[in-house]
Amino acid sequence: MRKWIISLPLIATTIIPVHAASPNASTDSFYFVAMDQPVRDNANVLKKAFSKLGHIRPAFAIVNGIKSDSESCSDELYIERKNLANNSHVPTIISVTNGDWVNCKNSKSESVAIERLIRLKEIFFENRYSLGSKPLELTRQSLGNRFPNYPENAYWHMNSILFATIHMPSDNNHYIVAAGRNDEFEDRAIANRNWLDRLFRIASRHHDKGIVLISDGNPFSPGVKNRQNITTRDGFYEIRQKLNNLATHYPGRVLFIHGHGTASPTEIIWKGRLGTLGLHPDWTRIDINLHTQTIFKAGPAFRKIPRTAKTSRQKRK
Repeated sequence: MRKWIISLPLIATTIIPVHAASPNASTDSFYFVAMDQPVRDNANVLKKAFSKLGHIRPAFAIVNGIKSDSESCSDELYIERKNLANNSHVPTIISVTNGDWVNCKNSKSESVAIERLIRLKEIFFENRYSLGSKPLELTRQSLGNRFPNYPENAYWHMNSILFATIHMPSDNNHYIVAAGRNDEFEDRAIANRNWLDRLFRIASRHHDKGIVLISDGNPFSPGVKNRQNITTRDGFYEIRQKLNNLATHYPGRVLFIHGHGTASPTEIIWKGRLGTLGLHPDWTRIDINLHTQTIFKAGPAFRKIPRTAKTSRQKRK
C-alpha cells in the first residue's frame, strides 16, 4: 500500500436563533450545528455564518469543507479558513470535501490534488484537537500504526453518542476511471473500512445510544455518474455495504450526515435505524434527546423574520 505522508447586515430579513436559550440543559439533551460549503462568495458567506454562532451555544459546529471548487487551493486560503474557524467560540470540526483538494491544479492546468491533500492535512489536522477557541479533544485514526496518513478521520464522545468524520469525497468517492491502480481511492477505502469497524466496535463497547458519521459524499445516493454524465463504477459500493452491515447489527441509531444536500432541507430520512441528513450552506441544528425514539431531530439553526413583521412588532411595543 502506498503511503501518503503527509454583526450581520440587515437587508430584507432579520435572522434570529431558533430556541437560542436552550443550549445543553442536561446530559440527556444537547445540540450541535453543521453546514456545507457555499458554492460561491465563500469568504463573505463563511464569515457571516461564523458570526451567527455568537448568538447560540451549540456543543460544537461541523463545517463540511473549507472552500468551494472555484476557490484557490493555496496555502494562504487554507490558513485563512483555519484562522476563521479558530476564532470561533464554538469548537469547530472540519470534514474534508471534494472541493478542498480533488480539482486543484497548477498554473499549467496539471493536477496537484495529492500534494494539496497532503498540505491540507498538515495545516488543519496537526494535533489531536478540533479548531475553535475552546477546542474538543479528538481521537484521530492517524494515531494508530496502520493508518498514520488519515488524521482527517477523527472521533469524539459526548453524552452516550459517538461522533466521527470519515473522508469520502462527493464526486463518486474520488474513484478515477483510468487504467491501472487507483492508489488514493484504494488506500483510503481500506482505511475507511477499518475506521468504520473500529467506530462501531467502540460504540458497542461503550453501549452508546447512537453514532453520528459526517462525510462529504453520500454513499446512499442512487445512481453514480462521472463528470460526463456517464454511468460508471460505484465508488461508494463497498463502503455502503459495510455501513449497512454494521448498522444492521448495531442496536442504537446511526445518523449519516453528508454534503450532498436534499430536496427537503433539514429533514432526516430514516430507513430503519439508519438515517441520512444532507447539509446546505447555512447552519442546520441537530438536537439530540436520548429519551426520544429517534434520538436525533434536525431543523434550521436560525429563522428569518421579514422586515415588515419585525417593524409591526416594534410598533406594538
